[in-house]
Amino acid sequence: MSCKIDSRAAVAEGVKIGQDVEIGPFAVIDSNVEIGDGCKIGPHVYLTGNTSIGKGTVIHTGAIIGDAPQDVNYKGEQSFTAIGNNCTIREYVTIHRGTETDSYTRVGNNVMLMAFSHLGHNCLIGDNVIIANATLLAGRVEVERNAFISAGCMVHQFARIGRLAMIGGGNAVIQDVPPFCMLQESCVQGVNAVGLRRANWSEEARDTLRDAVKIFFFEGLNRINALEKIRQEVKLLPEVEEFIIFIENTKRGIQQGRAAKSGSAVADKVQP
Repeated sequence: MSCKIDSRAAVAEGVKIGQDVEIGPFAVIDSNVEIGDGCKIGPHVYLTGNTSIGKGTVIHTGAIIGDAPQDVNYKGEQSFTAIGNNCTIREYVTIHRGTETDSYTRVGNNVMLMAFSHLGHNCLIGDNVIIANATLLAGRVEVERNAFISAGCMVHQFARIGRLAMIGGGNAVIQDVPPFCMLQESCVQGVNAVGLRRANWSEEARDTLRDAVKIFFFEGLNRINALEKIRQEVKLLPEVEEFIIFIENTKRGIQQGRAAKSGSAVADKVQP
């Protein structure tokens, strides 16, 4: 099957287009773009910069991918945007390329970005992530695989959201959210119970992780003492180790838990 490129689309020389690609009317595609097999590019889409689009990805009306970063330090360096396979990028999504020379903004495979969501420069989005409508990620945000961010959220630059975490609608995320946790009202409420069941976690793994989350967020301990108590009292399944390592590697601190006591592990201040 040949490609279907609408006569009203503007496709520059040098664009690499795979097989069975569809490009709609008034799409604009600049010369350093690569589009994989089976992609569908909707009307009024703008693909620019050094951008690659993986196989089977569908980009809806008005999305802009690979434009220059909104960073005053950016001076025209050659940087990149990479979108994985089988992604869905809905209406008017914006994704900016990296800032530094040879740096990337990356979106993994099977990612859904809903309408009007935004990924700032140097964001790293893992596989199977869903980001809902009008959620805004500042530069250098990392979202690990299978996380879900609901609509209308704002995520501060450099923040990390762990694997299988769930962020409720309308939240501000200014510090890291550990894997497997549920955040609502800007506080960690506990484990992402629904997400863990859907991921086919065993009852033992869910219960063990719940014990670790309870110790860290809800017993009023500081970070060092909380992690030490988890190691002493909780079975160190791989999921618990992942939870611990994520917290140990934080640079911004960890988002607080609900009704956290002053000075507890969950009330860490942003580190300089």
